[in-house]
Amino acid sequence: MSVISKAVRLLDFLLPQGIEKEVSADEISRELDMPVHAAQQLLGSLCQEGVVLQDGGSKRFKLGRVQQAPGNRIWDSLMLRQAARPYVEALRQQTEETVYLAVFENHEGIFIDSIDSPQTVRISEPVGLCLPLYIGASNRAILAHLPQRSREAVLDGVDWSMTPALKPLTREGVEKDLERIRRLGYAVSTGEATEGTTGIAAPIFSYDNTVVGSLNCAGPSMRFTPELLERHSYHVRKYAEKISKELGYRDLYRMNV
Repeated sequence: MSVISKAVRLLDFLLPQGIEKEVSADEISRELDMPVHAAQQLLGSLCQEGVVLQDGGSKRFKLGRVQQAPGNRIWDSLMLRQAARPYVEALRQQTEETVYLAVFENHEGIFIDSIDSPQTVRISEPVGLCLPLYIGASNRAILAHLPQRSREAVLDGVDWSMTPALKPLTREGVEKDLERIRRLGYAVSTGEATEGTTGIAAPIFSYDNTVVGSLNCAGPSMRFTPELLERHSYHVRKYAEKISKELGYRDLYRMNV
């Protein structure tokens, strides 16, 4: 079992059930069938990040308060990959294209999970790939739903004459696309990060009504006919909505069925 999976199980165990839960490292070890030293190491790392708090007197642990924004982002990232995996697989099956799950850190989007297309000609980008939030569907789906001040901070920091995109981008063009993404609920890009590819992405929201990532399918542009663009965008939005529900988000945009 990966460290991330162990952390998700631990955080899920600490999740309050009606009342705030405080437990010892020994209790966590027994309940999760984890060696005590492993539980202590994991708790120590989560405490350093502010996700878990330890009482100075009792030495017992509890989940960090939801108001702690840095802890929220780590909690969301840990939960997102596990919550999203069945829907990443379902989207790959529906579209037969490569599917990516992305989050963001500062002004960059990061792929944290992917499943390659079963087709011979396909797109395959590595997990861990980072790109600026204004480049590509997976990133602009996130950028479009950040608070206005955060969006402006990202766009203000761009030298539009020297972007790493494969095609020219302008602030005016990107801002118009962000408006369209908010209106339609999904993003589309072609040939911005990888030549000859098209991507479709929809935002993923968390329990505190903030965007935490995006779900994206991508493939060779020659396969993305107008009919398939419409079909794939529906499925991308549908599964992004399901992931958001898994994370506790309830104020969902209306889908055009």
